[in-house]
Amino acid sequence: ISVSFQKAKRMLLQDEGLRRVPYDCGTGKVVMAAVGQTTIGIGHNLEAHPLSNEVIDLILKEDLARAETSAAIVLDPEIFSTLTENRKLGLINLAFNLGEAGLRRFDRMISAIRLSDWPKVEKELRSSLWAKQIDPRLTDNGRDDRVISLLAHDTYIY
Repeated sequence: ISVSFQKAKRMLLQDEGLRRVPYDCGTGKVVMAAVGQTTIGIGHNLEAHPLSNEVIDLILKEDLARAETSAAIVLDPEIFSTLTENRKLGLINLAFNLGEAGLRRFDRMISAIRLSDWPKVEKELRSSLWAKQIDPRLTDNGRDDRVISLLAHDTYIY
């Protein structure tokens, strides 16, 4: 990835948390196999052997690479390459959580980034369905404010 792995990891750890076993991201509840064991890959038993830090980092690197590729494709690879690391991190965060298709729905924000209209980027993010849905309990410096700080203000506050 073109951004600092450690910064990206810190950002997503704060926003997503860390779980070594499968869970439902909507409820936060651990997911177990109804019959047998919960496994991944080639028969790796997650109940007996939760994921190690090394495996978690490997998965995160792949996920970050995929999110960065999606962000660059949606924005435009040439424009994406000219963004500061903080602004790239903001787009990567959105692509990580929403996927490429979800990020494409931020068409007015994407247009504003292409024009370097950072106040409009903030306005579009704050008025988006994403800002209303991520967690109604968030206050200052919640996930939405952190992503807005990255994209609109070029400031890393994780």
